[in-house]
Amino acid sequence: MSKRILITGGTGFIGSRLVDDWLQQDHQIVVLSRRPQWVEQRWQGRVRACDSLAQLNEPFDWLINLAGEGIADGRWSQARKQVLRRSRIDLTRQLLEWAQRSEQHFQLVMSGSAVGFYGSYTNDEQQGKAFTEQQAEGQGFAAQLCRDWENIAAEFSRLSDRLLLLRTAVVFGPQGGMLKRLWLPFRLGLGGVIGQGEQVLSWIHLEDYCRAVHHLCHTQVQGAVNMTAPKAVTNREFTQALCRELKRPALAPLPTWLATLLFGEMSELLLSGQRVQPQVLLGQGFQYHYTEAHQALKDIHQHW
Repeated sequence: MSKRILITGGTGFIGSRLVDDWLQQDHQIVVLSRRPQWVEQRWQGRVRACDSLAQLNEPFDWLINLAGEGIADGRWSQARKQVLRRSRIDLTRQLLEWAQRSEQHFQLVMSGSAVGFYGSYTNDEQQGKAFTEQQAEGQGFAAQLCRDWENIAAEFSRLSDRLLLLRTAVVFGPQGGMLKRLWLPFRLGLGGVIGQGEQVLSWIHLEDYCRAVHHLCHTQVQGAVNMTAPKAVTNREFTQALCRELKRPALAPLPTWLATLLFGEMSELLLSGQRVQPQVLLGQGFQYHYTEAHQALKDIHQHW
């Protein structure tokens, strides 16, 4: 049955792929975006675009809230932290207030979060422990950001039949996400291990991410869902896999002291991580197409 879907972040790396999929399923889609003309051009009028919630007065079946400035797009100055909070927490609050004013009641709300919710750890600190959806939040800016984001989104439980909080890992896919930044340096032989290389990277292929979203739309699952592949890798394992796939050496390691100097507090994203287990998805019987990082990188190389 066709659904009326409102999506934020619909022009992004993940959101645009979801919009493509939902169009194929004959859903009616509205994208809230600061670039409505881009939306109109991208989907040739098949998707309605608006740049203000005031333009919306009709009911929606699903609300998909994925908007947020890139957390790794700049040093975490106080000004940058405010931008990150506004793009997630303030927007989610605005969506909530609009939904209350317009008396929305959704069948489903999906709201973004990240595996940074669990905090950041070195491999020694985590000692092989995997975080499931039952774990409490961790420490640090990223964890606090995710916690506050989820707390606002939790208010949608009063306005919806189901609320899902998507704790997203690093998403691998062609021409976007983290790999978009790394592809050229690694192709030039300028990639390398970061720090000690033992920090854990939880990841998921873009195709599996979108397939998981569609799977969740047709379950009765509620609450937090770890959107990650079942097998995390260390930074060293990821670096070796990408270098092998591109047939390039890893010649440019980034020492811990230099990463800290260059990126400041944001270096925690590079020097630490979290081993996250998708307990909910596995419990629902979701079948991944890509469970190994080297499989995902091979596929992405073929489609780059």
